[in-house]
Amino acid sequence: MSSKHEDQEYSLENQIAHYKETIGEDPRYELVEIYYDFGISGFKAARPGFQKMLEESKDGKFELVITKSITRFARNTGIVLDATRLLKERGIGVYFELQGINTLGQGGELLMTLFAAFGQAESEANRLGTRMAIQRKVQVQEPIQQIQRVFGYTKNEDGEIVPDQDAGRVLEIFEMAADGFTVAQITNYLNGEGVRTKSGARFYRKTVARILGNEEYKGDFVQFRHFVDEHRKERKNTGEHNMVYYKENHPPIVTNDLWEKAQKALGVRKLPKKEPEKRLPMETFPYKDQLYCAKCGNKLMRSYTGGKNRWVCSGKERFSSDFCPGVSIPDEVVKSWGVFSEDRYINERIDRGRVSGFTYEDTKSWHKAHTKKVHIQSAPALTEANYPYKDRIFCKYCGGKLRRIIANNGSVKWICNTMSRYGKGACRGVRVPDEMLQSLRDYPGIVYIGKEKIDGKECYGYSRKPDKKVS
Repeated sequence: MSSKHEDQEYSLENQIAHYKETIGEDPRYELVEIYYDFGISGFKAARPGFQKMLEESKDGKFELVITKSITRFARNTGIVLDATRLLKERGIGVYFELQGINTLGQGGELLMTLFAAFGQAESEANRLGTRMAIQRKVQVQEPIQQIQRVFGYTKNEDGEIVPDQDAGRVLEIFEMAADGFTVAQITNYLNGEGVRTKSGARFYRKTVARILGNEEYKGDFVQFRHFVDEHRKERKNTGEHNMVYYKENHPPIVTNDLWEKAQKALGVRKLPKKEPEKRLPMETFPYKDQLYCAKCGNKLMRSYTGGKNRWVCSGKERFSSDFCPGVSIPDEVVKSWGVFSEDRYINERIDRGRVSGFTYEDTKSWHKAHTKKVHIQSAPALTEANYPYKDRIFCKYCGGKLRRIIANNGSVKWICNTMSRYGKGACRGVRVPDEMLQSLRDYPGIVYIGKEKIDGKECYGYSRKPDKKVS
């Protein structure tokens, strides 16, 4: 069984409970194991749960596989046939409940082939029909848009796109960018004011950057900025399809002049990306063990982003901004202090929401008024018993190891260590919730994990090789 969408999570849990109950109580059967994959498309054969089932069939661990339907087993005719034939050669049948087919029965493979082929053909026909409908709308210059989902817009009773109650915040974001505020400063300001996104979430730098680069806020609309390829993955359109630009498509929130000023201000701050420095030689950073966050008392760690080295709070990086709002100081500022031998607890000087400078005090002075903040461990210890896959999960995009982080609410995620240390200039990175990795508990091999969009939905996928190796 498999599930791809977030709203199917409980459906998957219900399926597992159903099979435990029905098969466990049926005297004809002995339940050996339930194999499943969560968050991976059935069009792919490289699914850990699916591969584990095939691997364990070699040793005759089970005699029959029961699955809800052919499409739950796989949505690709070739995968269905290859897997069922392999199992049949090993004396193992597959029973599809919905179709009432047992592959060991007479005519089972023929019926299964027909159902699988019709299922795949129906899926492809739906995709083709959708594509043709989109093309017809483009021909009559009717934009296909979901602008009402964008922060600052909604639909009125007549179905027209209009600015909503958040439009003032959008205008403020563009004004701050035009006035020289960085994306990070704007993000911190919005979260400090308690502003939330359309879905009620906190703002992140990526969210603010998307707002500032979105032409929809000046009333225009770009069709086909992204497209879904033949492998059902959403891709950025880099010339594969013609884009359509609609000017004055809907009421603007910001003027063309303000939009251009914001783009110019952001463009000035964009520096050519350099290769990240992987080592920390003492002669380059002699103070690397002497810098501490004055807000929580944890050490500062080096981060390489935007072509520059910065020193950031390790407490915030490890445990989230709820644990500590953090400190981020450019390396050139620390270098400007000259040679020093004592430890320094560093704080930011804030002027109207933005960092205007930095202050520091020595260890003795800081400890007179503060105590080091300690994160209360709310997740299982980092042992192989709790996380048997901890040394076998890597980033698909760079080959770097995934490391565990714990939020204040106890939730566990695994993030790309390369991205975490050196920024997205080194690797686009991946962040995987621990619950997505449970199907790997008994999988012995190394996996490289990535996140893609399939049919417009975010899905996690696994491969046996990375796109590239870290140096």
